[in-house]
Amino acid sequence: MVKSCKNITWELNHSIIRDSYVKLIQTLKRKPIYDEVVTDSGLSRNTIQKHLQLLKFDPSVHKLRVLTDDVILSIHETATKGSTTAQKLWMQIIEGWSEKTVLEHESNVNINDVRKRLIDRLIGKKDLGDKK
Repeated sequence: MVKSCKNITWELNHSIIRDSYVKLIQTLKRKPIYDEVVTDSGLSRNTIQKHLQLLKFDPSVHKLRVLTDDVILSIHETATKGSTTAQKLWMQIIEGWSEKTVLEHESNVNINDVRKRLIDRLIGKKDLGDKK
């Protein structure tokens, strides 16, 4: 078979398997087993197993990864309709953006006291603040 025909077949099978998974998850309220996907999709068990093996990625090897395209498209659709949560998620997943965090410290630190305690510990004096 010509390589382009194999690609078309793979894409068609991908679509059939994805649609079958979505339908079965909605109906069964759980991840379907291979035989259920075989029955629903009309594809052979061997085709489904080989196809799903190609979808593995590190570090996750989850069989439901076949649905990732649908999730990303749903996030995109929701984000373009104005959902700030979906927009933030899109930027994190697609653009690698992370929110800046600021750590504020509200306690006063007496540098002289810290230095004295450090020196005392270094020369072996017991710190009065220690409860050892």
